[in-house]
Amino acid sequence: MLNHRSDWRSRVLELTGDRGADVIYDPVGGDAFDESLRCIAPDGRIIPMGFASGLIPGVAASIVLVKNIAVIGIYWGYYFGWGRQPVPPGIDAKLREAYRVMFDWTRNGELAPRVHAALPLAEFREALRMIASREVIGRVVMLPFG
Repeated sequence: MLNHRSDWRSRVLELTGDRGADVIYDPVGGDAFDESLRCIAPDGRIIPMGFASGLIPGVAASIVLVKNIAVIGIYWGYYFGWGRQPVPPGIDAKLREAYRVMFDWTRNGELAPRVHAALPLAEFREALRMIASREVIGRVVMLPFG
């Protein structure tokens, strides 16, 4: 498992025989996005989906051209009507279907989200401490009862 503290560019290149990753999903932005550009495979896709680092990256068109990559932005709020744009027609049914498929995959074991910790809601301070200290790899799940 790679995390923000590791030299993940070198590790990605090692794991892919120096080819690079075909697809990189980036909810972090900032330095993580810059590292993604350094280890994306030719014809690869980078999908920025957020800026948890607080830094909004830019990408030089020369890198996109030379590496023949696609940068595909995903703004999840668009599908819920956040902002000024109208919600695309029929999107609610498409979202429900996508969630149904994802939950089926999870139930069937085809998708296994990594859970770092599951804590009772009363321990929310500990959950926030773990996240703030960046020791979490995966998710912290808050249990409403227990």
